[in-house]
Order: sequence, then C-alpha cells, then structure tokens
Amino acid sequence: MYLRRGLWPLVAVAVLLAGCDPAAPVDVGAATTVPAAVAEESAAPSSTPADTTVAAGVPSTATPVVADTPAASPAAGASVTETWAVTNIVDGDTVDVVSSTGVEERIRVIGIDSPERGECGFDDAADALARLVADQTVTLVAGARDDRDRYGRLLRYLDIGTVDAGLELIRAGHAIARYDSRDGYGRHTREDAYVAADAASLSVCSTPTPAATSALPVAPVAPPVAPASAVPIRVFRNCAELNAVYPGGVAKVGVAGNTVSGSLRSFGITPHFDDALYQANTARDGDEDGIACEK
Repeated sequence: MYLRRGLWPLVAVAVLLAGCDPAAPVDVGAATTVPAAVAEESAAPSSTPADTTVAAGVPSTATPVVADTPAASPAAGASVTETWAVTNIVDGDTVDVVSSTGVEERIRVIGIDSPERGECGFDDAADALARLVADQTVTLVAGARDDRDRYGRLLRYLDIGTVDAGLELIRAGHAIARYDSRDGYGRHTREDAYVAADAASLSVCSTPTPAATSALPVAPVAPPVAPASAVPIRVFRNCAELNAVYPGGVAKVGVAGNTVSGSLRSFGITPHFDDALYQANTARDGDEDGIACEK
C-alpha cells in the first residue's frame, strides 16, 4: 500500500511532461472560435474585421483579416467631369443644370464673382453667361478645395467644348477673379489664369482713368464763330472815319447802284452791304439813296 501511494507523484510528473511535448497534438478547434463567415470570405478584404478569439498561449492558424481603408475623396483639381444640360441662368456666376437621368443641381462657377442683383452690370453679366451656356450641354469640371459652398451649391467650372465660361466672363469685364487662395477659399486649379485675365481686363462698370481718357483720340474742335448779331455795330462820327474802314461806304442790302440827281449810276467803289450797320449810320446818307458815304 505504501509503494502504490509513492508511485502517484511519479505518474503525475510523467503525464505533465507528455503534455508539454511540442509533438503532442493540440485540439485548436476546441480553444479557437472563428465565425463561419470567415471561412466563406473571398480573397477581397472584408470591410469588417473578423471576430477571432484565440485561447491564451495557443498559436492561431487563422489568417489575419485587414479592414478596408475608406477611399479618400478626390483632391482639389482632380479631373472629375460630368456632362449636364443648362436649364436656367440665375445670375452671372450661377446656373441650374439637369443630368440625363433627371438629377438637378445648382452650380456656382469656381473662382469668379459677378455683380449682385441691383448692382451695376448684373443684367449684363447674366446675359453674357446666357449667351455662352443657356440651353447648352456643358461639362462640369471639379477643381475647388470644397465640393460645395455654404449654400449647398455644387462648385464646378463650366466648359462648353474648349471654352471656359468663367474665364470668358472675366476677360469680357462681366466678372472678377475671386473666392480663391487670396481670400481664404483655397487654391483652385485655374486660379493663375483667372487672376491674370482679371488684371488685364476692365469691368464694364469701371470709370476710365484720366490717363486712359487722355490716350483716346480727340476730334479737333473748330473755334466758335460768333453769330452776325453778336458783331458790334459801330457808329461812325463822319464819312472820313467810315470810309477809312469801308472805302465804298455802307449800303442797305439790295441797293443796285448810286443814285445821283434821280438817276442810277454804277458804283464807283462797291460799298459794304449790311442793313444793321447802314441803319446805325443812316445820318451819313444825305441823299437817302440807301448808301452811307458812297464813293
């Protein structure tokens, strides 16, 4: 009986050593819980990490599952294009569009600013944009830092073929370059071209500078001609004084000759014909033939 009891510790040690043998089989399935869904996964990574529980100290044979990384939104200036039909012109920098599937959007043109309602140039800017894109199929091109503005409008360039509507409005003086990196709205991809066009253009509502005005051609102005009535009428003191200015005397208009003793003779010296001047000097017409101081 004593020997049997003394053998039990030796048996226990032998069992423990057998359990630590690396070659001994381990029932992993009993210690690891793997949902059935993991076994059915395709090679594509799952969007939700697998729920794998492994018993402490027991190596797992399960393949680690890596969760998907959310795709980053297109960076500003990415070549994201969409083709839409313009249905309404709101003003010089905003239009309404609709897609072929009936989706409607309000578009705020990137990088420009046109006059507001009630300001000088509002109607001109809206009309200019309408001439470019009204009832046309346009390409909406992304390029701003933000996808939408604070009013929910989609921020896009408006292209009609190879024509950039925003750039054309700036060049024509109907809009200015604005809402870009210079005023806190982030840089847009066409900013340099817009700013350069703005510097080279003149707003339709701008007042020309004095330098610009002086450079314009000026038509020659003829000196003013005083009307006949403005010519001072001189009253001569005698015929010597009158003839010094008018050698043939001063006559009424229509007098055909010099009347002497009732007979009409030709002028010796043709007089100056002026009714007003004759009336002022009628005292010098002694024979009342209509000529004062005749010769």
